[in-house]
Amino acid sequence: MATGIDQERVFAAIAVKEEAQERLAAWSLWMQQHYTFRKWTAAADFHITLQFYGDVDRARLPELSQTLAAAVAAHSPFQLQLGDAGYFGLPERPRVWWIDPEGDRSALSALQQDIVHACEAIGYKAENRPYHPHITVARKYAGTEPFQAPAMEELQRQTAAWQVDQVALYCTRMEQIPMYELAGCFPLTGDELL
Repeated sequence: MATGIDQERVFAAIAVKEEAQERLAAWSLWMQQHYTFRKWTAAADFHITLQFYGDVDRARLPELSQTLAAAVAAHSPFQLQLGDAGYFGLPERPRVWWIDPEGDRSALSALQQDIVHACEAIGYKAENRPYHPHITVARKYAGTEPFQAPAMEELQRQTAAWQVDQVALYCTRMEQIPMYELAGCFPLTGDELL
């Protein structure tokens, strides 16, 4: 889907970092040898979406950035780690194959809710469906046999935690790898901005 010349397709997210990103990338590479999906997520693009904004006028990005900075600053850093795999769609032909983040889910939920509430005040509506944090690994199963999810034991044995200390604002670049370009970073400091 094309965006207008003066628009960017943007979303706020938490990047998967450090050893967790490396281990998930290695697991994904191994899975690519055994499963056929139309699109696999590049390691640099692993993230947990907090809010999707769609096509936003570039002139509104400073306002959105300022709102995100204020909402995020009130939160203290917390830890997440890689959890179980899951999917959206039919079990035999998933649309999205993902990893569930584990760790301080209450801090994640509070951060996401505060971002949504703050951005509603400047005109960005929340999605109608319940929030389901996840890390997309692959999209659109294309195998000839029905999909059978592998055991996650290997990934779970290698699980590494990472510190969530910032929220990123990303612009989507559909035909590029990595597909998401950083448009701003907002630190979790535990302080309210005035």
